Amino acid sequence: MNLKLIVSKIILAGCVLTVSLSVSVAQEKWGEGEIEKVEIEIVKEREVTVPKANRNFEKVPPRPVEPIKPQIVYDFKNLSFTTPEFNPAIRPLRLKAEPIQKIYGNYISAGFGNYFSPFLDAYATTKRDKEKFYGIKLFHHSFGQGSVDKNNSASGNTQLRLFGKAFGRQATVGGFLNYENIGTYFYGYTPGPDADRTGIRQSYSIVSLGGDVANSTSGKFNYKLKGAFSYLGDHYDARESEVTLGFASDFEVSKSSKIVFGSDYFLISRKDALVEAKPRHIFKVRGGYQFEAIEDLLVTIGANVVYENDTIGKDKSLHVYPDMKASYPLSESVEAYAILTGDIDKVSLHSIAHENAWVNSSIEIYNTNRSFEFLGGLKGKLGSKVAFGTGLSFANLNDFIFYRNDLTDRAKFITEFGDTKRTNLFAELSFSHAEIARILLRADSYSYTNDQAWHRPTYRVSFNAFYNLYSKLQFNTDLIMQGGAKAFDDDTSSVTTLDAAIDLNLKATYFLSKQFSIFVKGSNLLNNQYQLYLNYPVRGLQVMGGITWVF
Repeated sequence: MNLKLIVSKIILAGCVLTVSLSVSVAQEKWGEGEIEKVEIEIVKEREVTVPKANRNFEKVPPRPVEPIKPQIVYDFKNLSFTTPEFNPAIRPLRLKAEPIQKIYGNYISAGFGNYFSPFLDAYATTKRDKEKFYGIKLFHHSFGQGSVDKNNSASGNTQLRLFGKAFGRQATVGGFLNYENIGTYFYGYTPGPDADRTGIRQSYSIVSLGGDVANSTSGKFNYKLKGAFSYLGDHYDARESEVTLGFASDFEVSKSSKIVFGSDYFLISRKDALVEAKPRHIFKVRGGYQFEAIEDLLVTIGANVVYENDTIGKDKSLHVYPDMKASYPLSESVEAYAILTGDIDKVSLHSIAHENAWVNSSIEIYNTNRSFEFLGGLKGKLGSKVAFGTGLSFANLNDFIFYRNDLTDRAKFITEFGDTKRTNLFAELSFSHAEIARILLRADSYSYTNDQAWHRPTYRVSFNAFYNLYSKLQFNTDLIMQGGAKAFDDDTSSVTTLDAAIDLNLKATYFLSKQFSIFVKGSNLLNNQYQLYLNYPVRGLQVMGGITWVF
């Protein structure tokens, strides 16, 4: 701020202070009353002046440069030197190798139960060989007694199988040799005096061998070629041999399309004491093209061509069927699918023996012409542990096989072949939680347009569950219910409906160690002697205990 202005303000303040003091003294002198008019004149005569400051400073002059003597000279020289070699002894830290866990792939399980029922299941194979593996499997389960006249209703099943595979860089080769025996008795006779056991005995012995060749790793072209021969003989001199050849392949055209091609050939020769049937041939060729029609819609369009020489009710030997499939994801967890196809289904004494061992001798056997079949439904997941599936199938079946009680011997069955339309509505639900619990529930409903669909159930419900308690105690249970099957009762000369079959089974296993465990198994816990085939009640409550050794 200007110094002159500061001084002027100080003088003015002093004058104001003087006037104030004068007024104050006058008031004290005269006391209260009217203030007389007074004129005060302030004369400003003095002027304060301040000399100007001199702000010109003298700069310091630079020092004169003095030459350096003597003059500095730089000389650059290459310096070379060598050091002795140094080889440090480095000792890397090595982690201790984890021990390879021992594989317990072999086992022996043996037990014994009521009805004089021994049980044996054994399996042995090679371990940790990337080039090959081979092994043997033995199974036996028999009942010395049954539900009718004790040992007159005995039965048993024995299997022995040798198998192996060799893995090469280009191809994998496998083979097997199998023996099976199915033993039973015709105990569906009219109740009365004990029948001669030798006259009602039945057994099937089956010997089969085969092999296959397939590419070792999946690529653009994948293939599998297989062949097998099987021979069956029963207690009544029935003989049947089967030759089977099969080829399946697919060729990848692009990431979303491929060509599928396959072929099968069956030769069946059969004879028994009364009948020597001519050899039956079935030759199949199927092919199709799989592609993505639109985004996420996977479609397969193809055909199935079959030649066979069965003559029952057929006016031609060559059959052409559609073979089409489609699938589309409705969401990330739900997929819809549909299948339209047809085929000739092989029927032989081999397949009949496993389905109904009480058939009579010299029965008629023909293939089933599945001229049309549609299958559609939904499948998916509900979360990470629950899966479901539901759908509907409709099939037109020509010469479908049924089993009817023989009018001359109620303990035996004959085959009948008829045309029918079958509808199957099904639904299933499964739950899986690691290795702790698994549950599977499935329900099927069947309907046939043929009123004489002998021994074919109209509904079936199955329930399977597994629970592992602290890896020490395991429970397995299954429940099967089916019913609605019809049969012709020769005793009453009328059609009868078999009672519903309800079978509840439970198995508990306790692990003594990693290698040893004991088990207790209960079958048909409801003690329901139901009949799957007329005049053939099953065994009641069955209890078995045993031990398993894994090595």
